[in-house]
Order: sequence, then structure tokens, then C-alpha cells
Amino acid sequence: MSFGSVRFAAMGFAVALLLAQASAVGALAQTPVASPMEKAIAAGAGTTVTAFYAARSGKTAWTDERGLNVDGQFALGVLRASADEGIDPARYRVDELAAPVAGNEQALAARDVLMTSALLRYAADLLNGRPELRAIDRDVDLPRDNRDLASGLAKAVAGREVGGFFRGLIPESNDYAQLKAMLARYREIDAKGGWGVLPPSRPFHANAADAALLGALKLRLSFEDAALDPALPASADEVDAAIQRFQRRNDMDADGLVGAKTLEMLNVAASERALEVAANMERLRWLPHRLEAVRVVVNVPDARLTILEGDKAVLSSAVIVGKPRTPSPIFRAEVTQVIANPPWNVPAAIARGEILPRVARDPGYLARHNMIIVNGQVRQLPGAKNALGELKVDLNNRFSVYLHDTPSRGLFDRRRRFLSHGCVRVAQIFPLASYALTGDTTAGIAQLVAAVATTGTVHLPVKAPIPVYVIYATVFPSADGLQFRSDIYGRDRRLIAAMTAGRQFARAGENCPRG
Repeated sequence: MSFGSVRFAAMGFAVALLLAQASAVGALAQTPVASPMEKAIAAGAGTTVTAFYAARSGKTAWTDERGLNVDGQFALGVLRASADEGIDPARYRVDELAAPVAGNEQALAARDVLMTSALLRYAADLLNGRPELRAIDRDVDLPRDNRDLASGLAKAVAGREVGGFFRGLIPESNDYAQLKAMLARYREIDAKGGWGVLPPSRPFHANAADAALLGALKLRLSFEDAALDPALPASADEVDAAIQRFQRRNDMDADGLVGAKTLEMLNVAASERALEVAANMERLRWLPHRLEAVRVVVNVPDARLTILEGDKAVLSSAVIVGKPRTPSPIFRAEVTQVIANPPWNVPAAIARGEILPRVARDPGYLARHNMIIVNGQVRQLPGAKNALGELKVDLNNRFSVYLHDTPSRGLFDRRRRFLSHGCVRVAQIFPLASYALTGDTTAGIAQLVAAVATTGTVHLPVKAPIPVYVIYATVFPSADGLQFRSDIYGRDRRLIAAMTAGRQFARAGENCPRG
């Protein structure tokens, strides 16, 4: 090859290289560069945050060139007000959101996205409760509200209705509103030093107390009893009456005797009461925020069933609920049918743990208790000894829990009625079943009595499916003041610990044997 040919080839290669480089530069120039908002959304956003900004065509909502704008400052106030709902505002990184932000566009975009993420998290917490708290116990099965929060917040920002949007996520019940007011009250008492501690003493009545002790008792009671004026001298009669009111509110015998248990309850700190109230507000957020007008509510810690029409109770009945080792779950179901003279198909766990060991020791046990074995399952036939009594109100739920009668009716006279395998025994079972059949607590009684008189199993259709809520309320308002009940299953303890420390705890049992 000649020198000229080599030179020509080299020049051709150089030209080709320059063209390739120019093409690459052109391609890079045509590649779109992500905006600061796009980078911020991609870096730290979930699907709901992405949907929020998609509804806004990627525009910022809470910041301008100086930091948080007017809407951002308002949103920060909304997040700080989460404390009023019993939620720690630190969950929403309010200190970080309130801190000065660098003036560059990327930092402002990141702050905008952080605010949106916090607001949507708070919205979800208000609407359905905190998901990690609902998951502490496996035996919780309540419906969730699946409304589109990202779209709702975007519309609220556009219409300058952010405050109204968040108010619309708070439970509508009077119970929730009253607990919220009492949360503020207990926190105020605690902030001012609390109500002090009464010294230990032998049990006494108010008429046996000296003036100093009587005054101290009246002062302590006045924090929770509006009928007492601590500025006036204490009298034995008014303090005695106030002690009995306090005992009733705390589910104790109202005998006026200030014994160890009454003194223990009096000395529960206001800060502890505030935590108990906050825990119960959290559980109320797990319920539908607009409950059905007609519903049955079983409050397990109170061992009581109520039929409600709006806020009016048309039936209140004592019930027997699960033992601490076989707890009644938290769930929503519907009444599907009423069964007269129901057989009891003994759950396998009860049969293995209780019935079959007795049969092994006593071959006549089954016959004496009117039991047979069908396809390997123990069944108790209808009759006077049947554990379900004369009526069963069936519910559709994954726990196989239902409402039923019992032949052991004397147990309803006990104050602590935590005795079952998880199902709910109802003292006023006939009025309850009548309501399920007819919508009235008396109109169906004759039909029920006739069905029971047949001595055979009779399935009776309900007038309409009635929602039943089995709940766990250890603190709830009443006409007589705020009521407190024992944390029989430790749900409060686990919930409060998780709310205040974020730790994981042992879960309550799932699929416990029922009966």
C-alpha cells in the first residue's frame, strides 16, 4: 500500500470517529433531564405519593422558593395536631419538616415530597388506624376503608380544604369525640403535676376518716367528678357518695369502702389514664367511621352486649366472654340465622383437651352429657344439658364465634364473666333473637318459644342481616362519666407499649377453640 493510501485511510478513520462522537453527544442532548421534583418523587415516594403528584401534574404543593408556603405551614399544623388524636407527631417527622430548608431547588422539592408522604401517612392512620398496631394481635378482623387518599388530598389542596379533608377522616362517633376531650383533660392534669398519691392505709369509710384524709380524698375525686367542688369543705356524706360513683365507674362493688383495690385505682396517675384513653381511641379508628344505624355491639372487657339504633340502646344484656387464655376476638360479622335447640359440634381443640380425656377416665361421660361421636367429631345433642342452651344466634366470621344461650345462667350474676372458650353467652338471648327475627325485642318471643317447644333443631331466618361488632373497649364514656375496665387480655398493655416504644410483643391467640 502506498503512503498516500495509508494517509487517506487514516483520515477516513478520524472523520468516522468524529462523526460517532458527535452522534453520541447529540443523543445525550436529546435525553430528557429529570426535574428536581421528578428526582425527589423517584427517590422517596411510594405509590400514593406518586399518585398525588400525578394528579397535580408534578407541581409542588407545600413549598416555594423560601421553604414551606402558606399551605405547607398549615399542613405542618395539621400534623402537629395529631397529638390531639393520641398519636405521637414524631411519627410524621414534624421537626424535620419544620426545620429551615436550603434554598436550592432540589432541597425544596425533597421537602415538598416529605410533607406529602407525612400527610398521606397521617391520613391513612386516621382512616384505618396504624397498620403495625392492628397487627399486634392476630385475632383482629375488621373491615378497612379503601378510599383514594392521594386523590382526596390533591383535591383538598386544589380547593383549599386540607383542614376539612383531615376532619373527614376522624371517626364520627360520640364515643371518639368524648375520649378525645378526656385525653386533653388528663394531659392537662398531668402537665399541672397530676393528682398526687393517697397514702396506704387500712380499709375505711369516709365517715371514719379525719379531716385531712377526707379533704385529700375529695380533692382527688374532684378531678374526675364534676359534682364535687374542691374549694368547699369536705363532708363525709358527699365523699362517700363520690367514692361509690368512682367505684361504679371502675367496675367495683359500690360499697364506699376505700380498700386496697379502690386505693389502687385512685392512685393510677393521670398520665397512665391518658395512655389508656389514647389506646382506646386507636382501636376506635379500626372500626368503620360511620357505623350502621342498627347494630349489635359486644364490649368484651365490660362483658356486655347492646343493641343500638343510632345512639339509643334498645337492649342491654350481660354476657359471658372468653377466658384470658381463650380470648374472644375483635371482629365484625352479621347475624345469619337463629337456631332453636341447636346441637353443639364440639371444636376439635376442646374435644382433644377436655372431652376425650374425660371419656378415657369415664366411659359413661358421653352418655350422661347427651353426647355422640359423628365422623370423628364430638357432638352434644339438643337438650337441657346442651352447652349452647335453647338458642343460638349464628354469625359469619372466620373465628367460628357466635352468640348463644347457656344452661348455667347463674354465671351471669358474677361481676367477672370471662369464662368461655371465646364465644359469647347472652343473658337476654330471647330478646336478642327476637330482634334478629323481627326488628323488635318482644315481637318474636312467641315464635321462639314455639320453636324451642318442638325439642327439635329449628333454623329460623332473620329479618335482615344485622351487623355485630365484638370490640375491646377498656375506656368508654357513659351518662355516669368515663368508665374504666380491666385489661383482661393484655391488649392495652401491648398496644400502649407499641405506641410509646415501637417494640414488638407476643400476639393474642388466633383461631382459639370456641365455646
